[in-house]
Amino acid sequence: MVKQNEKIEQIVARLGEKIKTIRVDKGWSLKDLSHRSGISAAAIHKIESNGIQPTITTMMKISDALGKKISNFVEEEAETKDAYLTKSKERETIFTFKKGLELQGISATKYGKFIMTAAYATVKVGASSGKKSMSHRGEELVYCLQGKMEFNINKKTYYLKSGDSLHFKTHLNHGWKNTGKVPAKLIWVLSIATS
Repeated sequence: MVKQNEKIEQIVARLGEKIKTIRVDKGWSLKDLSHRSGISAAAIHKIESNGIQPTITTMMKISDALGKKISNFVEEEAETKDAYLTKSKERETIFTFKKGLELQGISATKYGKFIMTAAYATVKVGASSGKKSMSHRGEELVYCLQGKMEFNINKKTYYLKSGDSLHFKTHLNHGWKNTGKVPAKLIWVLSIATS
């Protein structure tokens, strides 16, 4: 447990440095990043100099403004691989706030230079993404293995059953619901272009 705590402290200690390096590489001032992220320049300066530890919300805003995945800031530096094998019994659970949605990673666990991530998804009967629609950077590709799903994208409804797939740009307002009588099984792919 002590080693794990030391790793966490090392990762947190490098957050500011990583943010500053990416910001400077882009030729941005603190004000530029502040304008793009909605975080004050003073707060960004304190984060970059390790004067304060950012909240997860702040990190999400900064990483989005920099065009980077939040994992780029919190994962340990690892050997970059060009190919990853994920055995079915070794899939890692992916955390989600969506009730009734279970995700297991089937792509590289350390993203590195990859621009997409994929999951084997199980959606319980009646489960949905919620009343409020979502939108974010990237594209999604959903392939239905079992069950029935309804996707609403920009006020248009798409119905998926076994064997169907749906590919869409995620900057559009979207949401989903399992409308079938059995849990839906899906392959869900998210792609975000690197910048």
